[in-house]
Amino acid sequence: MNAFETCKALGITAAVACFQIVNAAEPVTPKVPDALEFLPPGNVKFSGWIGEHIEVCKRGRIMAQSVPDLVRPFAVREEDQLWRCEFWGKWFTSAALAYRYEADPALWTILEGAAKDLIATQTPDGCITTYKPSAELANWDVWGRKYTLLGLLAWHDLAGDPKALEAARRHADRILQQVGPGKPDIAMLGWWNGMAASSILEPMVLLYRQTGDLRYLQFARYIVQSWENPKGPDLMRKALNGVSVFKMFPGPDPTQKGYMSGGSSKAYEMMSCFEGLVELHRVTGEAQYLEAAKKAFADIRDTEITIIGSGSSWERWCNGHTRQAEPVPEWMETCVTVTWIKLAGQLLRLTGDPLYADEIERSAYNPLLAAQKDDGIWWCHYSPLEGRRQPAPEQCNMHMNCCVANGPRGLMLLPRLAVMNGGNGPMINFYEPGTATVPLHSGNTVQLEIKSDYPRAGIVEVVVRPASAENFTLSLRIPAWSRATKVELNGKTVTDIKPGDYSRLARTWKPGDRIRLALDFTVRCEKDPGGSGRVAITRGPVVFS
Repeated sequence: MNAFETCKALGITAAVACFQIVNAAEPVTPKVPDALEFLPPGNVKFSGWIGEHIEVCKRGRIMAQSVPDLVRPFAVREEDQLWRCEFWGKWFTSAALAYRYEADPALWTILEGAAKDLIATQTPDGCITTYKPSAELANWDVWGRKYTLLGLLAWHDLAGDPKALEAARRHADRILQQVGPGKPDIAMLGWWNGMAASSILEPMVLLYRQTGDLRYLQFARYIVQSWENPKGPDLMRKALNGVSVFKMFPGPDPTQKGYMSGGSSKAYEMMSCFEGLVELHRVTGEAQYLEAAKKAFADIRDTEITIIGSGSSWERWCNGHTRQAEPVPEWMETCVTVTWIKLAGQLLRLTGDPLYADEIERSAYNPLLAAQKDDGIWWCHYSPLEGRRQPAPEQCNMHMNCCVANGPRGLMLLPRLAVMNGGNGPMINFYEPGTATVPLHSGNTVQLEIKSDYPRAGIVEVVVRPASAENFTLSLRIPAWSRATKVELNGKTVTDIKPGDYSRLARTWKPGDRIRLALDFTVRCEKDPGGSGRVAITRGPVVFS
């Protein structure tokens, strides 16, 4: 099928126009700008608790990873049922984020070699997969191709490597050749009512943004439409209609003892699909995509997320919010924690609503940091509220595990979310000690030095150093849990401080201006919402017991 026929088959009415731009390579500006923007690479540096975890993760896991072990399955293509196909992409995107945090030449060399080695496994038809040709599209194949596409795009974003973008396009084109109208339906492929396969929505939209090729945008729309097919997950309609994530699919399989979850309500894959919807909203401006993602997020927060900021039993939604005092089996997967943080990060960027930052902070300081081994070499798979965390088991006959590959993705994302650029100036979301250099829209720059022992203590000092005096707004997130926060600017009390909001300080800032926050670190006893009578003891963002 040629490009013109492809456009017609995918339902594009202006097929001639599509044919004219199908080989375009011009990035697309999103129709919906983000409320909060990431700072340039290297502009945030942590020196506290999270910073320590990042460093040990980088050395013990990311840079110590054997890249040949991750690439070899793509070269031999012996797979027909497991998920070796996801490991390279998860690791690579973590490593790319680590390099954005700190431009380490040794890590660059590793990334460059890993991208080159993977691209070398691409077959003449464009496919990059661990699955044998006779098993393509089965089980976890398309899910793994999603991670490969994310990794290639991450390298192109970082290095501007045209070979990576060309490999990504050929890789995506192979999927378009195999899946779509008149071909196998993506909502019928793989696991979990098509959610695993159709989560490729996110990188398809990102590829459209990079290339301007309408085929990728139309394929993204096709994915969302396919969800409404009789056996599809129907995620958007259900979310818009207020269906709880636990009830989106038939109940637990009665033949499986111990399963407490909602049938196919697979937490990680579902949230990955909603991440893709957010990206689709950015490029189309269609409100229903964002509304569905926000409603799903709110339902997950209210019905599934526990006191520590994660959820799932056997990796599925389980009405976990009210079951926290029960002996829930395989409680709170690290992949779920990471994807919850990533979805919250997407919505924080897009909306600028600090409620998403509240959720990220809770998840970061509790299940995420606690899941990493002290030396950074390994992660745990589950985070039970009672008992001991156990090292994640090796999977797929490899020295790797889905959560070991995925945990660093959440950790390395935190610096990008900590301090961001708003429309009127810097936005401080987290109070990890460190520094941030923020380029103002005027062309001026401001360095922020955050001095604290957070989260051990609630006193935070921010020293503001613009390159030259300038009027802008500096916004400080006031955590929802901090019920009585005090803010001082150059020794003078700031009023109208509201929990769960930003304190927006607009003035002409001069080098050496200082802000002092006294967050409310009063110990809190929070009752089990399930009515057991048990309590959780929390202080600041940390759950103690």
